[in-house]
Amino acid sequence: MVKPQGGSKASKKPQPPILSHEFIIQNHGDIMSCVVMVFIVGLMFPLTHSLSSLFIAPQYNGTYTVAVEQGQEREVHGYLSGILDLPAIFFYSVCWIVVHAVVQEYGLDKISKKTHLSKVSTFKFGESFHQMFFTVYSIAHAFYIVSERLEDFSEVKSVWLGYPTEHRVMSAAYKLYFIFQISYWIHQFPEFYLQKLKRDEIRQKSVQAILHIAFISIAYFFNFTRVGLALITLEYITQLIFHIARFAHFVGRKGLSDPAFKLFNGSFVLVRLGSIIIAVMTFWYGLRQAESPFVDISAGNFNTAVIRLNVLLAVVLLQLFLLYSFVVFHMGRFRESNAKKEKKKSAAAAAAVPKKEKKRQDSESDSKKKN
Repeated sequence: MVKPQGGSKASKKPQPPILSHEFIIQNHGDIMSCVVMVFIVGLMFPLTHSLSSLFIAPQYNGTYTVAVEQGQEREVHGYLSGILDLPAIFFYSVCWIVVHAVVQEYGLDKISKKTHLSKVSTFKFGESFHQMFFTVYSIAHAFYIVSERLEDFSEVKSVWLGYPTEHRVMSAAYKLYFIFQISYWIHQFPEFYLQKLKRDEIRQKSVQAILHIAFISIAYFFNFTRVGLALITLEYITQLIFHIARFAHFVGRKGLSDPAFKLFNGSFVLVRLGSIIIAVMTFWYGLRQAESPFVDISAGNFNTAVIRLNVLLAVVLLQLFLLYSFVVFHMGRFRESNAKKEKKKSAAAAAAVPKKEKKRQDSESDSKKKN
């Protein structure tokens, strides 16, 4: 007699109630996709087109006059930064939630099932997987911007020369890069709820997200875009190396993880020193030559002594703090490894004593037998 095949339906987990916490968490990717589609569909109708484009399209598009050498001027078509970028930052934060859910479902979940890691290791593994995806995109986008505007990055002094007139006018890719960066780190906060993170994990990721939002926003809205792009790209290169090393470590590829961790240790120190040098050259030396006594919002000039020195101080203190944390972490690991070595030596010495005692007793018994 053949049994009916009804076990599959009974084995399915019951769906949580609609609009409950579990329902939102399980289906947040689909929900946010619908929100994105509402804005996109709004572009198709004349009545809602202007409102939808405020969220989707880059704002402050126009032709602007830019000063060049020898007092000459030229007209440049591009985009500026301003408060109307906030709706776009909100929209692309929602888009990043969708991207996060897609990467989680079709990439991370399939790989993590094969690793069988602990909860703490699973959290670190997932963080590295998402950060690898994001840093690869960010570095590729940054190099595209540099290739698009080679004259702006041809030499070190071009990082500060021509501020603010040449710095404030951006291409579409340039402007979207900063909007995507700010929106990515903002989307981390709803992810705390959607990913059910613990307090310690939330605290760690909150500090990281707030620092990125603060520094990237200052670089974007104060028109320090060139130095901001350079510092962000250097930081993401070290982050990419670290997350590749940690990802390889969790999947058991020691042949890749060990040299990658060593490469990260060296690049981390070099990037910290390089970031300090770039910041000092830009904010202490370069921008001081064209310093303004007051902020001129209409001209996009924020190069006052107060802003310039405070930004420099913030960048230098952050780099020094990261270096300090790096040294403390490795000193702790060095002490732990030494403690383990000492423990092994003492255990080996303790195990060797009974063997020597036994040999001595055997030799004494042999000598007694001979006598």
